[in-house]
Parts: sequence; C-alpha cells; structure tokens
Amino acid sequence: MIKIAEKSNEKVVFNTDIPISLANAIRRSINSIPILAIDELEISKNDSALYDEVIAHRMGLVPIKNPDLKLPEDCSCNGKGCNKCSIKYKLKAKGPCTVYSDELSPKGDVSYKMPITILDKDQELEFVAIAKMGIGENHAKFSPGLFFYKYKDDVDDLEINDEKFKKLVESTGKDNNQELIVEIESWGQLNAKDIFIKAVDTLNKDIKEFSKQIK
Repeated sequence: MIKIAEKSNEKVVFNTDIPISLANAIRRSINSIPILAIDELEISKNDSALYDEVIAHRMGLVPIKNPDLKLPEDCSCNGKGCNKCSIKYKLKAKGPCTVYSDELSPKGDVSYKMPITILDKDQELEFVAIAKMGIGENHAKFSPGLFFYKYKDDVDDLEINDEKFKKLVESTGKDNNQELIVEIESWGQLNAKDIFIKAVDTLNKDIKEFSKQIK
C-alpha cells in the first residue's frame, strides 16, 4: 500500500506498509543510480578570492540534469572520455559580478542558479569542466537526493521520552509491517518520483544478479 501525502518534482512524501527492511534496501539503492556531475576542472584563470580547489569543489556540487550517457566503465572508450559518457562545459566571466552555475555553456543542463564566486572589478574566472556519470557509492556528488523514513506513530519528542522509545523498539521487533512515512527529496538531477522508481529498478537488478551468482 502506498498513499501519497505530498508530491512535486523536488519532494515526494507517502505512507506505506512495506517492511522496514525493504524501505532501507530501497534507500541504499539510490546511491547506485547513475548521476551526472562535474568530475574534472581545468582552470585557466582565477582571480577570485577562492582557491582553485574551492572552485572545483563547488562545481562538483552543482546539480546537472541526467542526459542519456553511459558510465565511463561501460563505455566503448574504456573511460578515456567521449561524447557517449561525458560532457564538456565552459565558463568565462569578468567582474564586477557574481558568477552563477547557470553561466555554464552549453546552457540548459543546470537545475538551479547557484553562486560559485564573486569577482571584483577586472577579476576573471575561466575554466573548462568535464561532467561524467557516476554513482553515489563512489562519491557523494553523484547522489541524486535524500531518502528517509520514520514510523507513522513516531512523535517529535520521542527521543526525550524514554518510555515511548522503549515501547516503539519492542513493538518494532514484534511487527515489521508498521506503517511508515517515506520522504524523498531531490537535489535536482532527477525528480523525486524518478529517484524512487530508479532505486527500485536498481534493487531488482542487484537481486537478479545476486541470484545468478549463488546458483
């Protein structure tokens, strides 16, 4: 049973009676969904107050929408980089201004307008960025969003009420089908609904592969 309580591209909340072990397996599977993120940065000019390493870190956190690309290890180029598994972006800016993530060229792939750095008069920032597909198991920048859940009967002050907490733990051991409230929040690469669907698909794929291995 799944009952939707809230639904948008950025967030989905629903009630369900699936076992908590299954909910946790789906939660863990979101970090196996291939996601596009900036993986390499070649900076030719940086007069801003931020070090090159800080600029590179901030660019790695920019959510980029998922095109139909392959993981580098699954590509015919053997991970060397080609248009089947990577995208090249460029950015060139001159101050005074605030440099935003949506100034990347080609445009249209960035989900949000995020500030990267501030340039003073005559300061410049110029770089080439390479975005590749990856999974959250290898690096957090490839994570598509946040998946968490709680028992419907849970209350905000549960952690400070030892008796209620004890009863909840005891009832959990007896009944693994208590109703859960599941919340999925997207970082912007995929909408929240697709995160859930792809996580379930990934879990099914892993189960089938595991079944083959133990035969």
